[in-house]
Amino acid sequence: MMLPKENRVTIMTERIEIAYLQETDYKERMEQTVKPYLSRYQKSGTFTSFDGTQIFYCMYLQEGARGNIVISHGFSEFMEKYEEVIYYFLQAGYSVFIPEHRGHGRSGRRLRNMEKVYVKSFAEYVRDLRIFVKKVVMPHRNEMILFAHSMGGAIGALYLERYPGDFQKAVLSAPMIQMKVGGVPYPVAMVIARICNSCGFGKAYAAGQRGFSKRRKFERSSCLSQERYLYAHEKRIQNKRCRTSGACYGWVCAAATAAAYVQTQEHIQRIRIPVLVFAAGRDHMVNTDEICRFAGKLRRARLVWFLDAKHEIFNAKERARLQFYEETLAFLREQGG
Repeated sequence: MMLPKENRVTIMTERIEIAYLQETDYKERMEQTVKPYLSRYQKSGTFTSFDGTQIFYCMYLQEGARGNIVISHGFSEFMEKYEEVIYYFLQAGYSVFIPEHRGHGRSGRRLRNMEKVYVKSFAEYVRDLRIFVKKVVMPHRNEMILFAHSMGGAIGALYLERYPGDFQKAVLSAPMIQMKVGGVPYPVAMVIARICNSCGFGKAYAAGQRGFSKRRKFERSSCLSQERYLYAHEKRIQNKRCRTSGACYGWVCAAATAAAYVQTQEHIQRIRIPVLVFAAGRDHMVNTDEICRFAGKLRRARLVWFLDAKHEIFNAKERARLQFYEETLAFLREQGG
């Protein structure tokens, strides 16, 4: 099912026409066009990870797919947040696989409070993702592509360094090579977090973090597309399992440890595949200087800046969004990187 001509723009890549959603009537088009389209391909399930945690996933399979795209989502995100992204990837001819990271969405979590984000180590995320890739994705033999955003970008970078042979290409969208903290220098904030964690507050909200609020806070969000922000926010209101919101001190410490590992030159050199890295000029969630340093150390990377975009580049203004997908799809079709 495609959008009516008066309500769509197209991205032309190698003679493939992809219907692109505009801001106008976004929610209506998502419900009436995108979701029915996705349902034709969607299968969902769970798998048991290394420690017994149940991880929920969705996969969208099509015959003769160009490749398998695995999505590693960001902090406090969930599957529905990527419906539009998946829609474009499917139209471009790819099969798509997306797990909800532990502590997010419908996957298992350690804490009763489903609004807290907690993990002992990012290695847990990576082990979950590896099991998913091996058990669910790889049986569908095809080129393996990683698409990772924010926290998912940190998980993705760790994955590529530890298992360099699993993927043939990767796209890292505003990856959390190092988180951005406000008020105090990063090293000071990490010392405070580690003290709090060691004193038994690892499962408490970190300073400045809090639970989910139904109030709309578009101006403070990572989006520049209001309709896309409202669509995702409504999904969170409708489903309490999608209301993960604030990081615990334990998660902050785990993220800092992961950042140090990811940025080590010895580890970075293990990534030999082509990598497309996106950075946003108005990003208030991750340190863009560290993204640039990381990209500069990669063997085969291309860094693309979106100076007027916020953290969620795929939810930026129309011109940036269009460029984001054009860059991504062109990169995926490059032969041999």
